[in-house]
Amino acid sequence: MNQHHHPAVSRGHRKLSAQPTIVSVAATIALLGLQSQTVLAAEAAPAEASASAPVAAASAASASGDDTQVVRVVVTAQKREQASIDVPASVTAVSAARLASSGFTRIEDYAAEIPGLSFSSERAGQTQVILRGITTGLSQSASTTSFYIDEAPIGSMNAYAAGTIITPDIDPADLRQIEVLKGPQGTLYGAGALGGTIRFVTAPPDYSKFGGSVTVGGSDVEHGGSGFVGRASVNVPLDGNSMALRVSAFRRDDGGYIENPVNGERDVNKTHTDGGRLAFAWNLSSDWSLQAWALTQKIKSDGPSQVDVDHQTQQPLTGDLTHSSYVPEPSQVGMNVFNATIKGAVGDYNLVSSTTYETIRSTKDQDETPLYGALLGPALGIPTLGVDGSVDIGTKRWTQELRARSSAFDDKLDYEGGVYLTKENSNFDIPGFTAFDTASGAALALPALVKASIMSMYDEASLFANTSYALTPTIDLQAGARYGVDHQKYGQDYEGLLIGAIPVVLNKTSQDRKGTWMFSARWKPTSDGAFYVRAANGYRPGGPNAVPPAGVPGAQQSFAPDSLVSYEAGYKSIFAHGRASFEAAVFDTDWKNIQIGASAQGYNFFVNGGTARSRGAEATFYVVPISGLGLRASAAYTDAVLTSDAPAAGGLDGDRLPFVPKVTASLSADYRWSLVSDWNATVGGSVNFTGERVSDFSQQQPLTVGSFTTVNLNAGVENTNWRLSLYAKNVGDERGVTSLIGAGVSPSTNPYLAGVIAPRTIGAEATYKF
Repeated sequence: MNQHHHPAVSRGHRKLSAQPTIVSVAATIALLGLQSQTVLAAEAAPAEASASAPVAAASAASASGDDTQVVRVVVTAQKREQASIDVPASVTAVSAARLASSGFTRIEDYAAEIPGLSFSSERAGQTQVILRGITTGLSQSASTTSFYIDEAPIGSMNAYAAGTIITPDIDPADLRQIEVLKGPQGTLYGAGALGGTIRFVTAPPDYSKFGGSVTVGGSDVEHGGSGFVGRASVNVPLDGNSMALRVSAFRRDDGGYIENPVNGERDVNKTHTDGGRLAFAWNLSSDWSLQAWALTQKIKSDGPSQVDVDHQTQQPLTGDLTHSSYVPEPSQVGMNVFNATIKGAVGDYNLVSSTTYETIRSTKDQDETPLYGALLGPALGIPTLGVDGSVDIGTKRWTQELRARSSAFDDKLDYEGGVYLTKENSNFDIPGFTAFDTASGAALALPALVKASIMSMYDEASLFANTSYALTPTIDLQAGARYGVDHQKYGQDYEGLLIGAIPVVLNKTSQDRKGTWMFSARWKPTSDGAFYVRAANGYRPGGPNAVPPAGVPGAQQSFAPDSLVSYEAGYKSIFAHGRASFEAAVFDTDWKNIQIGASAQGYNFFVNGGTARSRGAEATFYVVPISGLGLRASAAYTDAVLTSDAPAAGGLDGDRLPFVPKVTASLSADYRWSLVSDWNATVGGSVNFTGERVSDFSQQQPLTVGSFTTVNLNAGVENTNWRLSLYAKNVGDERGVTSLIGAGVSPSTNPYLAGVIAPRTIGAEATYKF
């Protein structure tokens, strides 16, 4: 099947039923769903080294001016600033400045440099992010990774708003860093954080300095078009340095590289991304402060980054980098987020209040001819029947979190408690399927094939508490708990030629109560090394099912939350007189009551069935052998498999989970040196490997998706005011596959759609800072 699982969506390929009216709706919705500084330390500033940060990294700008030492950095992964070595969990940080100078603007550019992270994507703005192998594929009910921008939770919580692939992919224009927290984070970040959490940390306003920057650049894609980027930011202190305002904006055009052989149009997947951020900071008093910001980003894609391939050989059907479509297939994902965070102190308690409001809207047009042309054309006596489909998805969400933190027993005990409230309203609409003649392009005089509307609501209230206690100067314990109640509503209204004379209308409700817990212990024998163990669980909300009150075989009126328990042990260290760092972790995760899409009597719904296990290891090593040179190596092994049969998913005990590579690895080197006068130069590069994956479970006729390796290079010169940079991505012009899904009636029908990474891309940027 194409796209994510939706109430009317069958798993795998679209399935037919003896009941044509309801099943047509099912296939219709299926089709239109939507097809995929600061850890213990940061990057090497001397060479602006690798994008992701290991335990520590070199810094040319250290207070001592010594660029031969790794620098301890701070993370906010536990919603407070801490040295990464003090965080008893696996956290990887990504430098936004490094991403921008390397031309890395999307998750797929740097995913392989983050141990334990993988992804699946069909086009810009539609990416499923997977942490530690927790996924059932593109058709899963909702995301298993949670997302935050600073204190603001991002995305949909329910199963009916395509939250599994409409995920934030923030341009690095005004970010400081990206933190990737691996393993369940339910006690801190709530429901949905099964595999982990990705936290985008923005650049805060500066109270003391007026300044800003302007960046312009261009790029050229091999076999494709050209791109452009423009970024600008300004910081203004106000009112005697008690207030500050930061404003930023950007525009990015990414060159396309897919050709449509039907009409000869080239670069049909070019993408336009623009956005901005307004941030205001105010020190209300010595104890109280306000941080408020508004962020907007819109990603417009002219078409998917997919190639039509053969279902057996995976070779292109009509030539390299080609995808056939009778109609344009544009998409758009727009996001607006507003957050106000107040921090203060009352007596011995530090208080934080975070209020967030977000809107997300996603639209997409898609040529449905490979399915509906083949399915309905013969029945209607129209061999040249074409079908143009569209989908419109929207989410409005309000969230309030209030927490208080204090300490006792001479600061040996640190404790925190709080309340979390969220309310979400979402819509999933199909404005209509329209029929046309593929030979002439003319519209056909048929009634609308289908119109559909789904409205869903998710409300949650949670209480949480976290505490840590220092048993000795070198040993401390940490524990956390969270308990939440959610209420959901679901309503649908389907009508049109494929539905029949009577619209299909459903209204359902559900309620769930669920708790999460976490326990960790850390031993820090020296200030430069720490061992830790961690056990935690997480869950994903259940919800109402899209089945009639009378029921259908195998379907409940609602599906339950699924949950997992993860056990982790790790080590973090800075050694060799401060020239090297190392971080490693091993984990074992058991996932049960997995939410799986199923179908019966023409209805599609969710069931809880099957269990899975994901276990593996991750490691990152960083060293500064000589002044200004940073070398980094990272690797991850993830063995994610079903541990019992999952008939609804077409999976058997031992099947690998879809699109999870067993092995990923990255090597990078960066060097910085003084050039002339106040100018410094940098050169660097990375080699990133993504191992082979499987496209689906064993009973869904899966395909093995090959591994790929990308080589990236960058160079630049800079002084106080100027930076000039060159970069080359995917130097070897690899055809790395990021998704693979059937577009036809059955698994043995062509075409299959293979999402592919951008070919070799060469670019340059110039930045002026003032």
